[in-house]
Amino acid sequence: MPVGLRTNDGLNIFVADDGSYHFTFYERGKLGFDKKGSLDDLLYWYCESIVTRQAAKQVGDRAERFKYEYQVLSHLNIDWAKRNVRETAAMFRKYSQPEDIALLPDIGEAL
Repeated sequence: MPVGLRTNDGLNIFVADDGSYHFTFYERGKLGFDKKGSLDDLLYWYCESIVTRQAAKQVGDRAERFKYEYQVLSHLNIDWAKRNVRETAAMFRKYSQPEDIALLPDIGEAL
């Protein structure tokens, strides 16, 4: 039996029958995303979503917003902070915006 709250609208966090952790979102009954991973992945996705939402509300400049996200996440888990920067860089490349990678904080590795 799955553990956790599951609805057809909004955020869902649950453990499936196979023991996998899910971070999903539904809007008007339609699946927006379903991320499946470890407990660490689930905690990262949850914290990252809150920090990103906070940054968008509080920080206007994009470079400063990315720096804010990095600083807050690094207080929770430095690996999460670096992961967020790597994933953001990958998103910029995917959507043909590689120049925006320059806005990201330096994490001591090539992006």
